Amino acid sequence: MSRQAPYYIVGLPEAPLEATEARAKFERLSEELCKVYPFIEEIRAVVKSKKAAKTHARYEVSVEIYTPRDRHSFTETGYNIARVFDVMGPKMKRLLSSKQGKVTSTHGDSLRKGER
Repeated sequence: MSRQAPYYIVGLPEAPLEATEARAKFERLSEELCKVYPFIEEIRAVVKSKKAAKTHARYEVSVEIYTPRDRHSFTETGYNIARVFDVMGPKMKRLLSSKQGKVTSTHGDSLRKGER
């Protein structure tokens, strides 16, 4: 049985096309990360938008990944929210792959939840 880590996204724009595309990319990225790195406990994304012009908004996306020992934070900005998630994906995978050896040596014991 596969365990899926909970993932959340907060603050998506009201434009239905942008929101749907960004949600799909975030869900796909989260599912990939959970398959490759089973020690992930939670993934949370917060989207903040600022109107730089009348037609364009600048988005700042902050993603936090909780593991049994650490909390990893990633931040990226851009004018296309789906593109921002595309850029963040490889960065997140690269950082987590360097930490995987340390976390898997604990056999999944979670210090965050008080399990010992």
